[in-house]
Amino acid sequence: MKELSALVGDTGGEGLGVITFSGEDYKLLGVDLSELSELERALGEAGLDNEIPTLFIAEVVLTYMENRRSDALIQWAAEHFSQACFLLYEQMHPEDPFGRVMQQHFSQLNSALQSLAQYPDCEAQQRRFFEKGWTECSVMDMNEFFTCCTPEDEQQRVQALEPFDEYEEWHLKCSHYFVLTASKGMEPSWTPLLSNMTVPHHDGPVRMAGSITAAVCAIHSEISGLRRYGHHSVLIKPNVILTTGGFGEEDGQHCRMRNFHVLIKHAGYWKAGCVKMENPDKRWDERLYHTVSCLSNSLALVVGGRTSPSRAGLGMLWLKFPETCNASDPDDITVELVSLQPAAEPAALRWRHSTTEVIFKGEKYLFLYGGRSAMEPVLGDWYFLHTQELSCTVEHLEWPLMLHNHSSVFLPDEEELLLIGGGGNCFSFGTHLNPEPVSLSLSNILTSH
Repeated sequence: MKELSALVGDTGGEGLGVITFSGEDYKLLGVDLSELSELERALGEAGLDNEIPTLFIAEVVLTYMENRRSDALIQWAAEHFSQACFLLYEQMHPEDPFGRVMQQHFSQLNSALQSLAQYPDCEAQQRRFFEKGWTECSVMDMNEFFTCCTPEDEQQRVQALEPFDEYEEWHLKCSHYFVLTASKGMEPSWTPLLSNMTVPHHDGPVRMAGSITAAVCAIHSEISGLRRYGHHSVLIKPNVILTTGGFGEEDGQHCRMRNFHVLIKHAGYWKAGCVKMENPDKRWDERLYHTVSCLSNSLALVVGGRTSPSRAGLGMLWLKFPETCNASDPDDITVELVSLQPAAEPAALRWRHSTTEVIFKGEKYLFLYGGRSAMEPVLGDWYFLHTQELSCTVEHLEWPLMLHNHSSVFLPDEEELLLIGGGGNCFSFGTHLNPEPVSLSLSNILTSH
């Protein structure tokens, strides 16, 4: 392009051997990196001085080469340049589901990722560079890089570019890419990833609590419609599970799911079927990250959810279904969508939250907690949604609970620890006294003999 050529001062030297473009201080070479003798000749033609500080940048390059050739290239760079720095960015962690999908993608393109088997993680890549002649090397995955080495104002700028909340995918992707810096002969030393912004790890020991067995469910019919995520499943009656919403595969396309799905367990097997809409003109609004709470034999309440991060605040919706169903024929399930008037309590305009059924003084409530909204990326509030009136009540719990200067009594039969009293003087800010006893259930962590 003429505009780009002007920026680098085109000297008209392109087409001379391996030099495909020549500028005043920029040259573009076309050469096979695995042929080191040819590479050396090309760099010599371009006038490269290997006695001055040189930076090598490889952005997802070496992994497409056979390991013996990429290893040789790394070692060649360390041996032939007296002052050199190397910046490497590519994939890692081939062993988990994300890594397997990643490898399958590149294999289908006939560009398999060669380095992953021998160098599957940050530690292996760091050892690789030390063994090939580099004297300093630091490496981190892109989650750590973004958190620790990206200035906070830049993080905020990027996150404000457009509405976004699929952090699971973002963190998964970033955990499978690393950035590595290596150097030799540099004075002062060049270790940009060991900046003073890096937060040290203080992970405690990981203890194994036990193991559980997993098995594929036995089915008598093809379970179509379950290829989705961001959905919600609820037990609407014994052995009957209704699944709504989410993003997945429908009619051969990836989209926000419109169809409901039902699983019915009969004679030890799961049967699957699509749900019939009682009022097909009433459209399910394709929400994700919502909750569904079954409140009776024929009624469930949908709370919150969103279609996209820029279209949120979907409120609440009733789902009505038959009180009885034929377990041998899952296609008997019908669902009627009923809008609420008014559409929703403001507290329901959220997603990625939780709802839990609780009984208080004989009245049924849904405990609505957390999530996020269009205005707040993290919500720490909670409401008690009355299931008949659909109105919210805020319960204020005494806080904070100061866990020192108290007395405690262990109740062996109940496997509980009762904390009594407690508190203390909070410097010149006042004195706190815990107002009531607190029960800690220990049943999950005690081993019965």
